[in-house]
Amino acid sequence: MDIVVAVTDLGQPTVLNDYAKAVDQLDDLTTRFAAAADRVRHWDALVPACPRWTARKLVIHLGSIHAWALACLGAESEPEVPRFVDHGEALPLWYRDRASALVSALRESAPDAPAWTLWGPAVASFWARRQVHETAVHGVDLAATLATSGEPVPESWPIPEGLALDGLREVVDGFYPRQVRLGRTEGLPGTVRFEVISDGAPLAAIEALGARYTERGPGETHLGTVTGSAEQLYLAVWGRAPFPDTAPELAATIRDARLTP
Repeated sequence: MDIVVAVTDLGQPTVLNDYAKAVDQLDDLTTRFAAAADRVRHWDALVPACPRWTARKLVIHLGSIHAWALACLGAESEPEVPRFVDHGEALPLWYRDRASALVSALRESAPDAPAWTLWGPAVASFWARRQVHETAVHGVDLAATLATSGEPVPESWPIPEGLALDGLREVVDGFYPRQVRLGRTEGLPGTVRFEVISDGAPLAAIEALGARYTERGPGETHLGTVTGSAEQLYLAVWGRAPFPDTAPELAATIRDARLTP
């Protein structure tokens, strides 16, 4: 069943829709992530948002996902995630090698070059966008891990407004329908409206219907509205921050719907 998503931009477009800029942003984010990994001294420190993960597992995960995304470029079917093999090299260097290989391949690729993807058009531009968000969210994880483990804390890990707004869209119109399609969740029992504000003014509104609705109508249930900055809402839907100024019942309902993996 397809989930209906309505996106209304009230300000200028801020979507990550320029392929070259997306690759540049991925290059910047992976460089910052590697620099943060250089600061890790306790690799068994736990990741606050992912209690079963350590700093070591986090860096291995992101490096492996970069390698998997690289394997998806030009693939006709889903490749396996490469298995991590410890050759004894420093983990940040291992990560840099995989991030660099992905960035280089994306730079050399046309945005419409064929690729296996999780949803939508099967083209390389999917992976430029997806890996930007993968790195942005896990960069927040690594910074939080350093902060809570007594390590030297890297520079802040802010999420630019345009990136965060695009990431909120990616969750609502990409990951959420995929979660339902794969049977990982029954989805929302009604509509949730995300209202994005910038400097106190409306920027965009994004609505996701409940999984049982295929079109808007009198029987549709409106669960509520969540309002906040693009960064607040982006981190909230990924479980890295609370939903701002949201009733506990609504926040719990959204979390129980598992919009993200």
